[in-house]
Amino acid sequence: MTDLPPAERLAKLRTLEEWLAWQLQDTRRKIEVLERQVQEQAGYVVEKAIREGHPLGATIHVADCTMVQRETRTISGAEARFALTKDGGFFTPCEFCAPGKTLGIGE
Repeated sequence: MTDLPPAERLAKLRTLEEWLAWQLQDTRRKIEVLERQVQEQAGYVVEKAIREGHPLGATIHVADCTMVQRETRTISGAEARFALTKDGGFFTPCEFCAPGKTLGIGE
């Protein structure tokens, strides 16, 4: 490439730059898709409320959280996300395992 005139070298380098930018964007998109899949497969559990009517309600945990103390039920990532974003009056996230972070919702 060094035997080419500077204008042609520049054009080839600009083309390479555009292709590399596309590759980077495509790779980042694929990473996001895979991260969402891993989050969905990570597994979550909902821990029963301390007692009926307790103000904290049920607690959402990442499946391997060590802070679970009561009976749990396995739920999907989509169910955990829905519970924490749409039904926050009854469900609260565990402060220790922070399932909202792994689900990509603001905390």
